Amino acid sequence: MRGALIVAAVALGAAAPPSAFEYSLQPRWTEDPDTEVVCAAIRAECAGILKDGEIDTDWSYAELYDADGRLVGLRQLKSTGCKPLDEHMLLDTRHFKTVFTKEGQPDLDDIKVELKPGTSKDSVRLVKTGSTSVSIGC
Repeated sequence: MRGALIVAAVALGAAAPPSAFEYSLQPRWTEDPDTEVVCAAIRAECAGILKDGEIDTDWSYAELYDADGRLVGLRQLKSTGCKPLDEHMLLDTRHFKTVFTKEGQPDLDDIKVELKPGTSKDSVRLVKTGSTSVSIGC
């Protein structure tokens, strides 16, 4: 996976803390399904981009962290050209990033947020962008 580490603090005003995980493209599945399920959706919706039963493409995304370094959302920046594959990539990335999450510990290491006095921690998002080459056979 190649990823440009671009971290930026984004002030969002006096927003309330997110009640649920945020996705920029809402996946149809709640958890990342087995490959067979993803492939069935890809064959049904993206047959035009399957070449000899495979898709080779690039995908980019942004990981959204709160001021405490906990992953609170994912945003798709560049589509694979296949919506079911995009949804799978979002779910897979969330799973990979949180598989080692420990209660009370940040998901984003080696980052400390310093806020100006009076700035609410709930109004801050850290954004880390990444990209990957995707190759899936169905």
